[in-house]
Amino acid sequence: MLQSKADKLLNRITALHRSLQLNDEDDAPSALERDLMLGYLRDLYAVYLDLGQPQSTGPKEMPPKPETPATPTPEPKPQPAPPPPVRTPEPEIPAPRPETPAPAVPPEVPDVPMPPPPAPPVATHTARIDPEFQRPSPEPAVAERKASPDVEALFREDEENGLTNRLMRQRVTDLTRSLSINNRVLFSNKLFDGNEDLNAALKDLNLRGSFANAKPLLADLARQHQWTHEDRQETAREFIDLVRRRYA
Repeated sequence: MLQSKADKLLNRITALHRSLQLNDEDDAPSALERDLMLGYLRDLYAVYLDLGQPQSTGPKEMPPKPETPATPTPEPKPQPAPPPPVRTPEPEIPAPRPETPAPAVPPEVPDVPMPPPPAPPVATHTARIDPEFQRPSPEPAVAERKASPDVEALFREDEENGLTNRLMRQRVTDLTRSLSINNRVLFSNKLFDGNEDLNAALKDLNLRGSFANAKPLLADLARQHQWTHEDRQETAREFIDLVRRRYA
């Protein structure tokens, strides 16, 4: 685990070092790029510092539980004899009241059918009626372009660490706010044409609703900015994993 983390940090340090112009005074590294290089060096130092720290993996011994004294069972108390049943007098049934005769129903009056209203006069006109315009049938939708095998490889997760990464992955609620300064500089310089291009892509990916809907846009960005180059594949996988955490 530490070897993989150290390799990733060395790749980032090498990629950032190659992109900087140390001998050109007019195009000297910015303060943000210097802070990014310093952060990578600190993380690499922390990896080597952890190698010298002993790690205790043995289980901790639990103290013995104190024995609880047995509680004596209480003797059953004698139950008192139930009282004799009380006889209740039977209720008196009132005498039935005489039924009142129902009121007489008046005879039904037959319905007289109403004459139908006269038909309205039909208006005659001599206006010219143009034939109905037939709209052309819409063209069939163009089938979605499939991604090339090298682009599909960017979306493939490692089989050994796939389950571990899914269990340790934390869900991201907003792609724009979840980016650190180091990742923002890395993504904008290596995967996009600057910070504005990165913000526009994050805004669109943030509203896709699911990773399946966001994948076609990611594939188009990979073809447009050539994420399949060897020096950009690892950074592209980190960016795709960030979008995958948005819809985890």
